[in-house]
Amino acid sequence: MKKKFSLILRIVLGIIFVLCGIMGILNVFFEFAPAAQYTNPIANQFITGMTNTKYLPILINFINLVVGISLLVNRFVPLALILSTPFSVNIVLFHLFLDIQTIPPALVIAVINTYLLFVYIDQYKSLLRAKSS
Repeated sequence: MKKKFSLILRIVLGIIFVLCGIMGILNVFFEFAPAAQYTNPIANQFITGMTNTKYLPILINFINLVVGISLLVNRFVPLALILSTPFSVNIVLFHLFLDIQTIPPALVIAVINTYLLFVYIDQYKSLLRAKSS
């Protein structure tokens, strides 16, 4: 049962990252959709500043796409989860400090990511082992 649940969560997270990555890349190059408007003007300034750099959205969305594909095809999953963790944390922090009304989807992503990190904890043991001198 735990394996099926982990599989479902891995696929759900993979789909989320793939869709966000594709939509984000399309938006950078083709202005596919208007930028999200938040109730907090500081949040809008933050997003506008990041978007105007051009390189940051390309980098973020490319990594999201690679992570999503990796999760969907079940290759390099522990690495994909490590790469996605900073995004999950920053999404939650953005919503926590700048737009609390829309935090539920961010929490869902962070909880799934954290759960999957613990599912693959054995893969990280060599990284977490302290070296003795």
